[in-house]
Amino acid sequence: MPESNEKDPTTTDEVIGKVEQDVSMFASFKVAGFGRIWTSILSGNSGRFSVIVVAGWEAYKLSHSAFWSSIIAFCILIPVAVIGPVAGAAADRINKASQMAIGQSVAMLSALVAGIFLYLGRPSLLLLAVTTTGVGIGNAIQNPAWSSLTPAVIGVRRMVNGGAMIRIAQQGSEFLGPAVATPLLVKFGPVPVYALCVGCYAIATSLSVSLIKRVPHTVYVQRGILHPLREALSYVSAKQRMVGGLLILVGLHCGLTMAYTGLLPKFVQTNLHGASGIYGELMMTVGIGAILGAILIILGARWLDLTFMLVVTGVLSGLSLLVLGLSRNVILALSGALLVGASQSAFMALYLALLQGSTAKEIRGRVAAFSNILVGSTMSTFALLWGALTSTFPVVWVLAVPGVLFIVSLGLMMTLAPWLRPPRMTRAPAVATSNI
Repeated sequence: MPESNEKDPTTTDEVIGKVEQDVSMFASFKVAGFGRIWTSILSGNSGRFSVIVVAGWEAYKLSHSAFWSSIIAFCILIPVAVIGPVAGAAADRINKASQMAIGQSVAMLSALVAGIFLYLGRPSLLLLAVTTTGVGIGNAIQNPAWSSLTPAVIGVRRMVNGGAMIRIAQQGSEFLGPAVATPLLVKFGPVPVYALCVGCYAIATSLSVSLIKRVPHTVYVQRGILHPLREALSYVSAKQRMVGGLLILVGLHCGLTMAYTGLLPKFVQTNLHGASGIYGELMMTVGIGAILGAILIILGARWLDLTFMLVVTGVLSGLSLLVLGLSRNVILALSGALLVGASQSAFMALYLALLQGSTAKEIRGRVAAFSNILVGSTMSTFALLWGALTSTFPVVWVLAVPGVLFIVSLGLMMTLAPWLRPPRMTRAPAVATSNI
C-alpha cells in the first residue's frame, strides 16, 4: 500500500490507554516512512533466522549435541544484555535510522565472514559461535532504534496496528528466512545460506539509510551513559510501574516460552526421526503462525480489550509448547509449531504496543533497551539451561514443562498487578495508565 504524506503524528505526549486507536487494517502504512521500517525489519530478521537455521544445524552436526545448538541461540541473544544499555541510550540521542543501518551492517559482515571460512573448508564450532555472536551484536545495536522509531513515526494511536505489523515483519521472517534457507541448506550446504543472510542484511541496511532524513529530530542532550540509565530505571520503577510490570512479564514469557529453538534439532531427531528438512519445516511453520497471530491482533483490536488479549495469548503461548512437546508425528508437531508461532507473535505484538504506547517519547529508546536486555538475557540463559537439561531429561519434557510454568507465572502476575486483570472482554479504555 502506498505511503501518504501525513506529518508529525506525535505532536503531544499521548498514552495508549487515553487515545482512541486507529483500527483500520493498514493504519500504520498511512504514515510516510513506516513501509521502509517494516521492510527493513522483515529483510534483516529473515537474515537473522536464516543464521539460526544454518548455524544451529551445523553446530549440531559437528557436535551431535543439543547443547551446542543451544550455544548458538545463546550467542545470538546474549549481546543484547551487554550492548543494550549503550544502544538504548544512543537511540534517545542520535538518528535512529543511522543506528539501525550500523547494526545491520555489523550483522552483514559477520555473516560474510562465516560464509568465507566455510567456503574455504574450515568449519568449526568456534567459528560458528564467534560469527553468530557478531550477528547478535548487530541485532543488539539496531533493536532499540527501530523499537523507539516506530511510535515516533506512526504515533501512539496507531501503535496496536503498528506493533502487530512489526510482528508480521519480525516473526513472519521466521517463515521467509527458513523457507529459503532450508532448501539451500539441504541441497547446496551452508555457504549459500550465509550468502542469503548477507543479501538480506544488505537490503535492510540500504532501507535504513534511506530513512535517515525522515526521522524526527532528537532533542535529548544529556551527556554520559549512567545518568540516562538511572533516569530510565527510575521511570519504570516509580513513575510508570505498568511499564516495569510489562518488562517483568516479557522476561518470564521469553525465558519460559521462547527459548526453545535450540531444542528443535534434537526434538526432530528423537521424536520425529527426521533430518534438516523437517527441522526447517518446523521453523517455517512457526513463522506462518506468527503472521496469522499478528493479523488476528489487528482484527481483534477492533472489539476486544488489549489486556484481555494479552492474557489469552499468554496462556496459549504456554499451552502451545505443551502440544509441540508431546507431538510424536510430523502433522501434530507442525500444528503445535503453528500455534506456538501464532500465540507468541500475538503476545509480543500486544506487549510492544502497550510498552511503547505507555512510555514517554523522550525515554523510549532506553525503555526499549531494557526490554531487549530482558528478552535477550532471559532467552539466551534459558536456551542454555534447556539445552543442558536435555542430557538428563527427555526433550519432550524440556519443551513442555516451561510452557506450563509460564501459565502459572502469569496467574501470579495477575494477582499482583491490577492492570493485568482487564475489567471486561470487549474494547473499553484499552488499558489503565495510572501508577500502581
